[in-house]
Amino acid sequence: MIKKIEPYKDIALIYEQVRPSYPAQLIQDIIAATNIGLNSRLLEIGAGTGKATVQLAEKGFKIHAIEVGKDMGEILVDKCVIYPNVSVEISSFEEWTPKHNDKYDMIFCAQAFHWLDATIKYKKCHDLLKENGYLILFWYNASADMTKETEKINQKVNEIVRKYVDRHPETRNKPERNTHSGVFENDERKSEIETSGLFEILDILNYKDETKNNAEQFIKAQKSVPAFASLLDELDDKTIQDIEEEIKSEINNNGGYVGTLFNYSLYITKRIANNIN
Repeated sequence: MIKKIEPYKDIALIYEQVRPSYPAQLIQDIIAATNIGLNSRLLEIGAGTGKATVQLAEKGFKIHAIEVGKDMGEILVDKCVIYPNVSVEISSFEEWTPKHNDKYDMIFCAQAFHWLDATIKYKKCHDLLKENGYLILFWYNASADMTKETEKINQKVNEIVRKYVDRHPETRNKPERNTHSGVFENDERKSEIETSGLFEILDILNYKDETKNNAEQFIKAQKSVPAFASLLDELDDKTIQDIEEEIKSEINNNGGYVGTLFNYSLYITKRIANNIN
């Protein structure tokens, strides 16, 4: 049997270095919509390396953050040492049990809710929230809208990687990264939330932001994606170095950077009260 490993194993530091934080307006919109205060209790699911955690912790909010990945969790713990109102547990949300039957004013999850078991996550969030509590979900993804230069570079990068991967037959005894089967498109997310019957969608807000990466930053950004990292897992160090050199050459010969437009989606949902017969 092929061993399964965490999707972000050995790439958590790269993730922390190159992945974007969330637009300041998105954070402000969460605070305004939920009316959370410094005495509110917040639970974060799938905190990762703490991108969203820190943005709320800096404002003084009390947060209990859960992260399943050991590598990401170590970075998260280190980052949150300076925030006395933040506590961290390394655990899967599905297996995690709150202490003292805690209830929360808001549960939030950034870029991770699709990794969770759909048969568990909505019911468990509903049970963990106070009456009238909020479940806040947000994601980002690279926009299909791009300049011709960026489209050309992305196409060339795919060709370079595929060329080397095709030369090296798959190594069957190498560990495989865990994948998810969750929904990741806006319409699917909306439908899944509504189908749960446990949360009312109050608003869906969208934002855009652009990043510009030089050749080295672009390569790191690609390597922070589990699907891309999985391709490199099968290759030796020399082959990976050759791939990186070709990608750097392609980018440096076409302006020296790659611009990426990100779409951010924020789902503000409210717990539906239990029916009392």
